[in-house]
Amino acid sequence: MRRTVLLGILLLLLSACAGTGTPPSPTAPPTSPPLPTLPPRTATPTAPPTERPVWTEAPLSGLPANPPISLWPPLALVLPSDSEQYGMSQASVVYEVATEGGVPRFLAIFEQLQAAKLGPVRSARPYLVEWACPYGALFVHWGGSPQALAALAQSDCLYNLEGMVYEGAYFWREPDPRVPWNSLFTRSDYLYGYLEAWGLYRFVNYSGYPHKDDAPLESRPPTQTISIAHAFSYPVRYVYHTQDNTYLREYQGRPHLDLLTGEQLRVKNVVVIFVPQEPIPGDEAGRLRIETVGEGEALIFQDGRAVRGRWTRENLQAELRFYDPQGREIAFNRGNIWIEVLAPGQTVETLP
Repeated sequence: MRRTVLLGILLLLLSACAGTGTPPSPTAPPTSPPLPTLPPRTATPTAPPTERPVWTEAPLSGLPANPPISLWPPLALVLPSDSEQYGMSQASVVYEVATEGGVPRFLAIFEQLQAAKLGPVRSARPYLVEWACPYGALFVHWGGSPQALAALAQSDCLYNLEGMVYEGAYFWREPDPRVPWNSLFTRSDYLYGYLEAWGLYRFVNYSGYPHKDDAPLESRPPTQTISIAHAFSYPVRYVYHTQDNTYLREYQGRPHLDLLTGEQLRVKNVVVIFVPQEPIPGDEAGRLRIETVGEGEALIFQDGRAVRGRWTRENLQAELRFYDPQGREIAFNRGNIWIEVLAPGQTVETLP
């Protein structure tokens, strides 16, 4: 059963949905999504799973699980780095990876989400689609590169929510004259409302990561700084905070805030993976081909310490795994994981 919306159908849906809803006010979005008149189904909805896993922890973050986690798939949103973002602090896993011109984009995977504003929502790239695939996620984006749209059209591992189709229904615009292309937003009840309206239930019982307790306070080092200065179009830095055992994230030379809360992003686990990357031959926009399957070097930071290990992924349906030098799978602290995707040879500086 194909669970993506085929490219040819997207244009039909776009015309069918035009004018079906009025974008909510930027200052006061409505409390419930204005559901559009749905066109004829292009895919058979999934049935609610009869044997749902009894999860006491969210598989990726290890945080306490709420019952709806067994019913709905994770939400995977594509977000930009050249605008402030809303809702990033609730993501279980965030990938930060270069796009054309070295400008990064984020793939934020949410297992549990409650947010009145999410975004801005941006266009997809094929490697973002591939990293979201093992989780059977609702992949939320506005357009994408030709390679990404082709991948979505051919994929049956994801649900595809295309913002170009449902703008004015599940998305609204808040123009920003500084970055007018980063102006599309959504919210969690809109996304769960979309899943419910189409009958799109969880169909993948992914395993997530093993987890552990935080290191005792007395064993944690007083400081640690992780700096990625030259991989992206701006510097990234994580500063370790001993008391709560988190890394405060900085980018563009300043604290990285979640505008939904107004607070600086705190990260429990930071992972750097080194992945083959190259320009796509003949692509006039300079888009990148980034490998998501295989294995390579990884740096894992938690509890104020670093482990030099390996990442591995057998195929597109397999989950990304991390191992220490002895071949044991890495157990993460409970909380969010940020994965920095670098090319081989790019540098990470740590102090001390």
